[in-house]
Amino acid sequence: MATLCKAGVTLRSQVDKRFPGRDRRTDGWIGNAEHKSRQSDHNENSKGIVMALDLDENMGKRGKWRNGRTARLLADQLIKYAASTAPGAQRIKYVVYENQIASPTYDKTWWKFRGSGYGHTAHIHISFTALADMDGSIFPLPILTKSPTKKLAYRRLIAKRRR
Repeated sequence: MATLCKAGVTLRSQVDKRFPGRDRRTDGWIGNAEHKSRQSDHNENSKGIVMALDLDENMGKRGKWRNGRTARLLADQLIKYAASTAPGAQRIKYVVYENQIASPTYDKTWWKFRGSGYGHTAHIHISFTALADMDGSIFPLPILTKSPTKKLAYRRLIAKRRR
């Protein structure tokens, strides 16, 4: 039976805790028939672990958390974290949102949204590296805490870039 990687479980839990009324209609982690027909991090690996997570873009029923504004902030902070020297940052393989991808694949656009044709306009797609199943520690993202002290500490932590 397939299970979501530890980092995916932690991230989903943090998002659920911070945005308890969020829309979950496009959430997912296990690949459907379309995913099964091709290589995808939504398909379980040889150990039965799924290395991808989709999070719906609507973080609340109304107000400032609706219609993707907060999802864009979350996606941007995930990318900033992935590019940082923060502990656990190398758990993130790539992020797709609003038809663009961000990854460390190309030096000139290292961890910047680029391209088009990637879909994922109603949810954020996060693919994880193999490290993500060994490290279920929290994601130190300012958007995922209400504490002003933690927000500041997290901002400083993810501001230190690897390259």
